[in-house]
Amino acid sequence: MEIKRLLYAPSIHQGGGKTLLTSLINRLEGDNNDVLFVLDIRLGLPSKALRGKQVFWVKPTVTSRLWLELKLSQFISKDTLVLCMGNLPPLFVKCGIQRVFVQNRYLVENISLSSFSFKSRVRITFERWWLRTRATGVGSFIVQTPTMQRLIKDAFGAEARILPFLSVNMQGGLFPSGESQQKKYNFVYIASGEGHKNHKTLIYAWIALAKESIFPSLCLTLDEKQFPVLCRWIMLQIKSYGLKVSLIGECSHDKIYEIYRQSEALIYPSLFESFGLPLIEAAMLGLPVAASDKPYVTDVITPSAVFDPNSIQDIVNTVRYFNYAPSFVSVELLEAKQFLEYTFIQ
Repeated sequence: MEIKRLLYAPSIHQGGGKTLLTSLINRLEGDNNDVLFVLDIRLGLPSKALRGKQVFWVKPTVTSRLWLELKLSQFISKDTLVLCMGNLPPLFVKCGIQRVFVQNRYLVENISLSSFSFKSRVRITFERWWLRTRATGVGSFIVQTPTMQRLIKDAFGAEARILPFLSVNMQGGLFPSGESQQKKYNFVYIASGEGHKNHKTLIYAWIALAKESIFPSLCLTLDEKQFPVLCRWIMLQIKSYGLKVSLIGECSHDKIYEIYRQSEALIYPSLFESFGLPLIEAAMLGLPVAASDKPYVTDVITPSAVFDPNSIQDIVNTVRYFNYAPSFVSVELLEAKQFLEYTFIQ
């Protein structure tokens, strides 16, 4: 069986990738007989989202993924339009019009993997090889920022198209119809616990502030099951120094929206990002943003304040004297429908 269009996302099942993918699937309405969806069985979408669609489900095992990659040659011809949403093109099939959406900076830049578990280091190393060796068969790369465009050029000698998009429209501010709400947190940091997210430097800054009898409240979206060592270390610092830091775990998008509403500002000390979605969400909702003085930040917003993410004292000074000035989105964002028109609608 040959199909005209294939949406290839066999490893996306959580986080921002799931949010973006779900918005695309929901937008591909109507007659989808010419589209095959290759999806992770853990995706967990409502049944109505996939009603009437051709779906090839992939289990999170090596054998299931290898079987899929071998079988794709039955579906992809030279005229098949393949939109790859999970950073990687098909492994064995080089034909078709392949458009690869790259969101993972680790795969295109030679960044240390020392903060990852052994299993994750092996996986990322393999995926780096996968992308590097299959890049010549990619018709076009799609990224969301000029920084990622430059990295694709440096890594593969290929041009990438910049198409930043959001899954939902968050314009209109935090409170509809003039509603106000008591703030629960001075700062929130929406991030998982990988090393480049820089949580330890942030907590060391909070310790330094505590030693000056300054105790700003901070909300962290860290999951204790995914990052047990980091979470235990933070809990120890909370107990030792009386820090006003809350670990609320991984949140749904609706829950994150509520956390934004409960917070006075977003703080973002990450060392690097491919997009920095929370920066855009916060700015669109009217939250002030204090962020790393890095290009990935100014690619997408004009922050309220910047700091050196490697300097504890610089973070301390920023928090101590933060004036809660507005931040602004500085990039033109697409909705899912527009993104599809540029990438998947012939």
